Amino acid sequence: MKFSLSAALLVSVLSATSVFGSPVPTTTKHELSFKKKFGIMSLHSGNFNVHLHPFFVGKSGHVYLTPYDQADQVNEFYLKDTQLFHKNETAFLEKDGALVFKFNSSGNSPLTGFKTKQITGIGYEFRFNNAFPVACHVPNTDEVYQIYYGKGNNTNDCVGVATELIIP
Repeated sequence: MKFSLSAALLVSVLSATSVFGSPVPTTTKHELSFKKKFGIMSLHSGNFNVHLHPFFVGKSGHVYLTPYDQADQVNEFYLKDTQLFHKNETAFLEKDGALVFKFNSSGNSPLTGFKTKQITGIGYEFRFNNAFPVACHVPNTDEVYQIYYGKGNNTNDCVGVATELIIP
């Protein structure tokens, strides 16, 4: 039997999210409590560089699907009143729709409208104003994708993704 690269990636992602270490029956429902920390993972993209990748927040505050822009290796997020937070920084959208966790000078208000719905025993479907994000290739990089809401970064190399919260 051949062990494919995608199977190896899936096993590494699942083990990194403690799926094998602490399985939760799919019949068990858990409430997402106030300030409960979680990870965010992309699903169902149809692109190997995007599918089953966790969100990383770079030094610039932008969100990537690889550890790019001096990103933290451990990214924990939490929700409060439908706002998304990372390290006590609230999420904003830049004019082009890029998700960012740094205050911007454009006068945009912090985003509200992030909602979850439990779909599996380990995670929650995650949407912003009932929409999933798109992941767009960062120009002049190899296999680096950035998260946007809306149309993306005006390249032809964007793909829609479903997102799920992973509760440790």
